[in-house]
Parts: sequence; C-alpha cells; structure tokens
Amino acid sequence: MGLYDRDYMNPQGTDGGDGRRMLWGLIILNVIVYFTRLESLALIVTKEFSTVNLLQLLTAGFYHKSFFNLFFNMWGLYIFGTLVAPRTSGLGMLFIYLAGSISGNLLFLLTASGAVTPFFGAVGAVCAMMTAAAMLEPERKFMLIIMPFAPIKITTLVICYTLFDILSGLSSGMMYLSHMAGFIGGYLMMKLIFGRNVAWDPLRLNKKSSNSGSFSRSRPTPKPSTPPKSAASGSADSPVSQKELDALLDKLSTGGINSLSEYELERLRKARRQMRGEE
Repeated sequence: MGLYDRDYMNPQGTDGGDGRRMLWGLIILNVIVYFTRLESLALIVTKEFSTVNLLQLLTAGFYHKSFFNLFFNMWGLYIFGTLVAPRTSGLGMLFIYLAGSISGNLLFLLTASGAVTPFFGAVGAVCAMMTAAAMLEPERKFMLIIMPFAPIKITTLVICYTLFDILSGLSSGMMYLSHMAGFIGGYLMMKLIFGRNVAWDPLRLNKKSSNSGSFSRSRPTPKPSTPPKSAASGSADSPVSQKELDALLDKLSTGGINSLSEYELERLRKARRQMRGEE
C-alpha cells in the first residue's frame, strides 16, 4: 500500500485542484526567489564540511541565477507537472518536487570537495516531475525542438535523458549526475506515494502494473451477482421487468460496467432487444 491510499494524500475532488494549485505555487515561489538575488540560498561546499549549511539543500532547489535557467526549468516543471497534478494532492506535488531537488543537491554535496561553484536550480525537481509523469502516463508523446517531426514517448525521453546524464557526468562532472539523482528521487517518491499503482515502472519493464494504470484508491472487487433461481432452472430468457431493469441501471451508474456479472450484462442486452421490439 502506498501513501496515495491514505485520505490525506488523495486529491480533493476529481479535478486535481490541489495539485494544480501547488504546481503554480512552486513556480511562483521560484520566480519570487529569483528576484531576491540571495546567493546565500545556493548550495556552497567548502573544504570544511562542517561549515556547510544543510538548509541550503532545500533552498538551492528554488534559487536561479539567470533568467534563462529559471525560464526553462519552470517551463519543464509546468509541462510535466500538469500531467502529475490531476493524479495527486498538493502534498504529493510538493514531495515529488522536494525529492528530486534534495536528491540532486545531496549527491552534489557528497561528491564535491574543496571550494566549488555554488550549486543551485530546480533541474533535479524537473527531472523528478518528468519521472512522475512517465510513471503515470507512459504513452504520452512529446515533440522536441531538436526532433520536430518525430514524436517521442515520455518513457523513452526519461530513459535517454538518464543515460545521457550518466555518460555526461562521467566525462564532465557531477552536475549531470545530480540530474540523474533527481530522476532517482522522483522514482522513489512515486513508489512511496503510489506503491504499485503506476502505469509504468522502469524497474519492472517486463511486467504490467498491478493496477493497469488506474490511480484511484483501491476498491474491493464487486462480487458477481448470482443469477436468480429461475435463471438456473432454465428461465434466463424470461422477459426483463421494469423493476429488474431499474436495478441493473442503478448498479451500472454507481459501479460502472465492470460491476455487472455476465448474467446481468445479458439481461441488459435482452432488455435492449425488448425495447427495440426484437423479442
């Protein structure tokens, strides 16, 4: 069972309003922090590890030094966040953002040595949100600027981006590996929130999700209705009464088509044939 099975992690209503509000809140907070110009929010590692301000692990994920960096990070956060927001609560959105941001900052902190350039930006959070979107809507396709005529599935995008970050990190430094840490942080948080209720799990490539992409709370499988004794005795072809039809339609409206047994589906078909005058 994941956190999503708990009431406080569920979206309020069916429109994902809390998730969307949190998404816009995160974007606005990043813009506000950008205009503060407080470089002390960036993660700075010195030779004396004890002098590191651990609060910067959190604040660095909201600080951007250039407008170019801010714009593209917020654009990515919006694109992928709009896919995630309807599926989770405001807290869920916040946890995914922080998981990616703090994971990237923490890896940088653990691998950097000596006086280094301040580390900042929300790219780890964007990578986490990208992973979350892929796990929820793996069939979603995007048109990339570098490949304008070739739509690419979001799962392929995540895998290729991760491999690129690994190769780039090994040759160019830990910044790219910090991006990869964002993917990992997002994945772990998604598993914590949703458990097995995801449509795509990169660590179970050959297995279908246990919930086949359904993200609603677990409900007990309705027990198939037992046909009446008259049906068992060979009178299943008896006319469908108005009372029986009303009961079937009520069950269909509350439980959906999957709540009906084969017998009940056949009775609905028979009622339709009766109304058409075919019987």
